[in-house]
Amino acid sequence: MNAINMNWLSSAEGESLMHHFYINSSKKRRFYGILEKPSLPSSIEEVTYKIFMIGRSGVGKTSVITRLAGFPEPNNYIETNGIKKTNVFWPVKIWDKVILFKLQFWDTSESSIKKYNHILPACKDKVDAVCSVFSFDDVTSFNDIPYLINTMSTIKEKPANIVIGTKFKPWSNSMVEETQVKEFEDKWKVKIIKIDSNKLTNRSELFDCSYQLNTICNILWNRDKEFISKQIVQS
Repeated sequence: MNAINMNWLSSAEGESLMHHFYINSSKKRRFYGILEKPSLPSSIEEVTYKIFMIGRSGVGKTSVITRLAGFPEPNNYIETNGIKKTNVFWPVKIWDKVILFKLQFWDTSESSIKKYNHILPACKDKVDAVCSVFSFDDVTSFNDIPYLINTMSTIKEKPANIVIGTKFKPWSNSMVEETQVKEFEDKWKVKIIKIDSNKLTNRSELFDCSYQLNTICNILWNRDKEFISKQIVQS
């Protein structure tokens, strides 16, 4: 169920608010440091979520975060060393209320997890969602997703499951077929978020990530609503 208005950013209210996220009305989104955030009206509520990125090396975990944050994507692949934390601020309209989501993406690599014992526990601690990433060009990375989800199912906070497929080519065949995607979604009750292999250069980068960010926020919101409902029933 979509509590979030997926088309709100195209409205006059949404467009006026998004100006706060860009540098001098340019196509470049602002970068916010640890103690910074968008200058928005105080009436807008802010919620924070921690998202742990997992998946095989090279599938594009860091590239996903880079695109969602509106940063330029690097030309060469560089494995993430240690833990990299990136804040992405995203406003959404839920019913009749505007809410600012602060998404804290935690990114690491398989080699860092094996090398440093503290990496995995730190990433899993108080996590709100686990984002499993695969590449449409790599069937093995797709087949890993059920194992990754099961591995993280023991986390006591019961984080939401997010699955993202990178290098998606809408107009050509991929190694991972649409029938496989549909079977996975039906079995695991998780909608796969697709990220196109190419950006569209004739429009703002906002439109290349708005659906993905809205979907992520919607998953997180529904996770909280379910938790709150269970707490009410138990009390």
